[in-house]
This record gives sequence, structure tokens and C-alpha cells, in this order.
Amino acid sequence: MLPEAHPIFQSRSLGGNRPKRLCLYTKDLLRTILLEGSSLKWCFMGAPNYEYMELSAIPNYTNAVLNDSGTLLCLSNANEVQVLALSWDETKPDSYRISVPGGVKQVLWHPRGCLDSCLAVLNMRDEILLYELLSEDSSTPTTVFNASTNELGMGSSVKDIESMCFSADGLTLYLLSISEGADVFSIYPCMPSELSITRKALKYNFNKALLQYQELSENDSPDLKRKATRQLHFMSKLYNQPYSADSSESNEFQTFHIQKAYRSARAQGPFTISPFPEKLYLATAKQIRTIALEDETTELLLITFDDGTILECFPDLTPIMSWEDTGSSERNSLVSVGSLKLPGTISLVYGSCFVLLSVEKAVVVDLGRLTRSIERSLDDCDVTELSEDDLTEEVTEKKGAFQCVGLWLESGTPRVLLLSDKELASIEIKSMQTPAVSTAEKTEKNETKCQRPYSQPLSEMQALKEKAQLLAKSPLSTTIPSALRQKTFNNKDNEDQLSLLTDISKEVLSRVTLAQTLGLSLHLRLLGQQDELTQHLRDVSELRTKKERVSAHLASQKLRWEAIQDKNKSIASRFENLHKTMTQISKSSQLQSQPIAKAEMEWFKELRNQVLRFNRLVHEQQDLSESLSSLKLNLEYVRIDPTEVVGHGKNSAESVGGVPWDDLQAMLAKDSRIIKECQTELQLTTQELDS
Repeated sequence: MLPEAHPIFQSRSLGGNRPKRLCLYTKDLLRTILLEGSSLKWCFMGAPNYEYMELSAIPNYTNAVLNDSGTLLCLSNANEVQVLALSWDETKPDSYRISVPGGVKQVLWHPRGCLDSCLAVLNMRDEILLYELLSEDSSTPTTVFNASTNELGMGSSVKDIESMCFSADGLTLYLLSISEGADVFSIYPCMPSELSITRKALKYNFNKALLQYQELSENDSPDLKRKATRQLHFMSKLYNQPYSADSSESNEFQTFHIQKAYRSARAQGPFTISPFPEKLYLATAKQIRTIALEDETTELLLITFDDGTILECFPDLTPIMSWEDTGSSERNSLVSVGSLKLPGTISLVYGSCFVLLSVEKAVVVDLGRLTRSIERSLDDCDVTELSEDDLTEEVTEKKGAFQCVGLWLESGTPRVLLLSDKELASIEIKSMQTPAVSTAEKTEKNETKCQRPYSQPLSEMQALKEKAQLLAKSPLSTTIPSALRQKTFNNKDNEDQLSLLTDISKEVLSRVTLAQTLGLSLHLRLLGQQDELTQHLRDVSELRTKKERVSAHLASQKLRWEAIQDKNKSIASRFENLHKTMTQISKSSQLQSQPIAKAEMEWFKELRNQVLRFNRLVHEQQDLSESLSSLKLNLEYVRIDPTEVVGHGKNSAESVGGVPWDDLQAMLAKDSRIIKECQTELQLTTQELDS
């Protein structure tokens, strides 16, 4: 089903002040989630219906982030974050609220958190706080990066952080500072106290640390040598810990406890960007995002600027883990591999594509050519392909003032969803790679598809009804002071009275709108049930018609069936008697020693004659077939050259009189082969009759 026709995106609110809609999706593209105020709707992608949950959401939330497994949803406003534990078989999720000191600027889920339960929060003081929900006190951060004091985290801080994002492997946190326009820093490693990582990724990082240590030379600085040595020591401790044999060959996650000394990483940078476009020296950066390459160990960085430029950068040198506050920028270098001029904010990144939202339009940009070329260059250790390949991006635009972006999977092909208050559009992206869906997930989706689809689930209607009943029973929140009740409108306090009446009118209008929305939902539900009842009546009518047709032929078919049953019983009885007789004959030595009777001898002779006659007819039929084939061939020769055919006919006539002995011998051999085949078939038939 196309997203434009799905009921989850069809709003039934009759009010003018609709809350902003936010569209989310799980990493495996199994579920789509739509947030609208305090309501949460979700469905399996492609399923004809959706489910509804009522939330106790924090007021005025502006952002929503879903973890990769789709189990935790984080809502955030200017002062706090709220984590909702989503359980798809319950109607109301559990809620946890965390007050963030210094306010909230950006919230991310840490890719390497245990059970996807670690939040990375950037506050207004440019601090990065890690909240681990499985810790003893989830309301207190376990690690603070970029702190201005030496109590927790770093001793020196990066100022004016505008945006942050994680690397492809989830161990590096990139920071975008606008103090000097556009400075990129990194915190490597950025780890929670409980690190979750696959054995494959751990082996890659260990080999990388070992290689960086072996590449050290005498000319390297003491700081670099110290960092490389400590990095190798740390990765060796993790890599040499015991593990199960199953996790070594699979993508199963292992959990490691990271000590505080290894969690207190320092910021590295600023990164050098070469070549840096001169036109961007006067521009200010706005956002930083990453596009992971196929191996999920390297990424492409996207930096957006206020003039609409998007700078595409690739890490030139492999960084080294840093726990020391040295202010060094060694091995922190980016190479600018391209740029494009498109205004807007990056609202979605998936695969090699990203989506920009602006006031006038939405733009889908596919960097598949660039990412594939970089991957080939890394595999071949040859950068000449980057200069030879076509690295242009594919751009698709859609006019409209869209508010949020999502993904929808239709027949195995992802589509970009563009949502606004009044419009829904989708763009097909064929180059996107879709994750594999397990058999259990497919079964769950098929079970959902078997349900009768309604335009609105019953749980949503019940929540709407309870809300309307609660408002109808409760008094108005606006009260008129007793001093103003006794005064007429023609007085000095007229404006105060009109202001109170306006507030009362708005509140009454909101209640009336809610009641009308409930009435519309009930009306649509009634229409859906009428359609279902009509379908049931139609099915019952067809069944009754078929039943009458079957009943009309039942009597004659019953008599025929009884006759066939009697005949089958008679045949079965005869076969049973014959089987008993044959069994007695096979066991009786007297019957076996009796001489063959004259009648039996005549029967066998007749059988032999019939076999010989059959054999003769077979040979005659084969001879006739060969003669017909020869005549057909002669006719074809006649059409080609009549003179040659005449001579050939005379020679054939002369050879008819005498047949060489070799030809006769070959003919007899052929007859013998045919007779053997017939005898074999007769023996097989006899064996089948005996059995």
C-alpha cells in the first residue's frame, strides 16, 4: 500500500491548532511511528491498519528520537527529556523524565550503548551528558564531556557547539563549533560505562590500534607515541577478554564495562579541511551529519552552512584515541571531496541519501556514486578512480512546506515520506538498500495483514471518547471575577470582560471541536462497519446460492455414489477371493506338481500367437513409418532436382530384387531388440497384476 492511501497519515482533527506531526521509523524498516501531540500511532510498513497509544508527553516537545531497536523513544523540549519504553502489545508505555542542567540543545542515542539505552545530550553550556538508563540513577549522567571544570570529563572545553553526530562505528563523536565559523572537533573514544560492540568491530579496532602503534617512528612526537601506546593497551584489554564461540563469527553484541579513566576522553581538533573553499570563510556552519560507508568503519561528513552550501568531507588520516588534554591536532585532517548549493536542514540520512527541508521545498540527494567510488578506492588502495569516475549527485526536488520526513517500505523499495499539516507526498529512492527481514517478522506482518482494516483503531476512538467525556464533566478553567459579573459592558472595564469572554469562547470552541472530531470518527467507524456488514451479507448470500445448487444435485449424485460404492465393494471382494486362491496355490505343492492341462496349453499357445502377431504388427508399423519417411525425403528431393531423383529411383528399383545378407542380419537384430523390450514390458505388467 502506498503511504498516501494509508489511514495512519489521514488526520481527522477538525481544529485549526493541530500539533506538529513527527514521523519516525525503526532501523530495520519494520515499523513506522507517527507522533502527534500526546498520541502515538504505529504500524508495520505495508500493513493496511495501524495501532494507537495514548502518551503522557512532556509539554511543548520539539524533537523526538527513536533508538535503533525501536524500544525507546525520547522526547525533548528546552529544559528536559522524556524517555518512553515502547511495548507494542500495550496501550500506554512507561515514561521516565530527566531534567537536564543547562537546557537541551540536541539529543542523540549512543550507537554503542547497552541495549540501545544510552542518551547523549548536548546542553546550552556546550556540555555532552551521557545518561545510561540501566544505571543505578538514570537521572544523573554517568559521563560528562567538554565540561568547563576538571571535576568530570575534560579540563578544557570547545565553545559554541552548534551540532554533533556519531561516526559510522559509533566510537567517535563529531562536534561542530561556530566560534571561528566552522571548526570540527571529535571526542574519540566516546564510550558509555557499559559498551556494547560486536566481535567483528572489536577485532577491527584492535588491528587498527596495533597498526598505528607499529607505524610509529623516531620523528613522531612523545604525545603521539603515548596516545598510540595507551590506545593499544586499552584495545588489547577488551580484545583479550573471554568470549563465546558463536559471537566470534556473528554480529552478536558483547558488553564490556569501561572504567572511568578510559571514559574521560578529550576533544581533538580542530580538524583541518583541505581544500577549504574561499567562499565559506565568511559563512557560518549550521549542522554536521555523517553518511556511513558499506563497511560501517568509515564515514563521509556533511557540513551545512548558512549560505546553503553543503561541504562533503572524508577523513584523511585515522585518528588516535586521546585521553589527555594536550590541544594537539595531530592526525585530525579532513579532505573536501565535493560540495553542492542547496538551502535547508538535513532532516534524514539513510544509506547514501539525505533529505533537506526548507520553507519552499524538500530535496532528496543521493551520493551513491561518490560513496561507491570511495569504497572502491579504499579496497584497491588507489585514489585515481576518484578523479576518473562520475561523482555527481542525484537530486530530486518536491515543492511544498513540509514539516517532517520519514521512510516507508513499499514492495521492498524505500520511499521518502514528506509530511505537512495538509499534504503528504512520497519519493521513491531505488538506490537505497533495504535490510533483510527475519522470518518471524514476516509472519508477524502477515498476521497483521489478515485483520480487517478500519480507518481508525478502536483504542484511538476510546481515548478520544474518554477525553471528550472528561472535558464535558470538568468546568471551564477561565473564571469571571465577581467584581466583573455585576457590571455591564458599557463601562471602563469593558476590555477585561471581552478578554475573559474571548478566553471562554476559545475553550468552549476547543471542546466543541473535540466533540465534533469524536462524532466524525464514530461516523467513519459506522460507515466501515456497514461496509463490513454488507460484505458479510454478500458472502452469506453466495454461500446460500451454492448450497441450493448443491442440494438440487444431491439426490442424483447420492444414488450414483451408492452405486459406485457397491461396485467398489464387489470388486474388492473379488480381488480378496482371488488373492486367497493365489495364496493357496503358491503354498500347495500338489497344485504346483500337477501337469499342464490341454486347455491351459491351448491358452498358452494362443497367448504366444498373439504375442507373435503383435510383434509382426510392430515391425510392419515400423517398416511403414520408414517407408513414409523415405517417400517424404524423395518428395523433397524431387522438389529440388527432378533429374537426380529419377536416376536414384532406378537404382532403388534394381536393389529391391536382392537384399544383402548383412542387411537381413541387421534387421533381425533390430527385431530382437524390439521383442526384448516388449517382453520386458509384459513382465512388468504381470508383476503389477500379481501384486
